[in-house]
Amino acid sequence: MPCVLLLTELEKWALNLVMIDQLELQIQPSKTYLILTIVTYFLNLFSAWYFFYDFWLSAIISIALSVWLYYFLPKRVLLTRPSSITKITLDQAKITIKKNDGSTQQYPWFYPAYQSRFLVIIEPGKEQVVIFKDAIESQSLSTLNRLINANT
Repeated sequence: MPCVLLLTELEKWALNLVMIDQLELQIQPSKTYLILTIVTYFLNLFSAWYFFYDFWLSAIISIALSVWLYYFLPKRVLLTRPSSITKITLDQAKITIKKNDGSTQQYPWFYPAYQSRFLVIIEPGKEQVVIFKDAIESQSLSTLNRLINANT
């Protein structure tokens, strides 16, 4: 009697994951990172006014924090600066990074500085790429983790 192999959709999906040679990720602004940044900003602002009893010192620290937020938020969180990374392509041998200004850089190696279920930090060359789970499409972070683990 011939053996019949019936695969469910989940098994087909799992088989496709094993055979991935290239992964392309489109990065969008992360809501988690935005919330963490805003909460950190307000906690620092609160501590500047609550713990410093000098009005001028509190005002200077508040202005410095506001300037930091003005420069940090668009570049790192909202991805609107020309140097913001918007697309990553991982191959077995290299990583390709596309920035908002259209420039593309290829690195012959990459190294995962941190991996978890919610966050991956990749270091290609001297740059760091932080990828939150909600910044890419569904199931892509687990696929990225598998590809990184297979190639490093």
